[in-house]
Amino acid sequence: MATEIPFKDPHNYLGLLTKPTHTGTFNTIIDAMSSSKYKTLLTVDAPIFLKTQREFWKNASLESQNKKF
Repeated sequence: MATEIPFKDPHNYLGLLTKPTHTGTFNTIIDAMSSSKYKTLLTVDAPIFLKTQREFWKNASLESQNKKF
């Protein structure tokens, strides 16, 4: 019997690459991200599952050039 894997709502938001009408401050950044090869990663609706996230962090390690954390 398959069990449904829960996902964490706050982490499952899509990126909106729309330019704000009241300011032009971020327009060049939004243009760059919109034409980037990584646009799909920012805008696709991909759920993040808690079990997968826990498994990732269980196996992750941080390293610096001088020492291991």
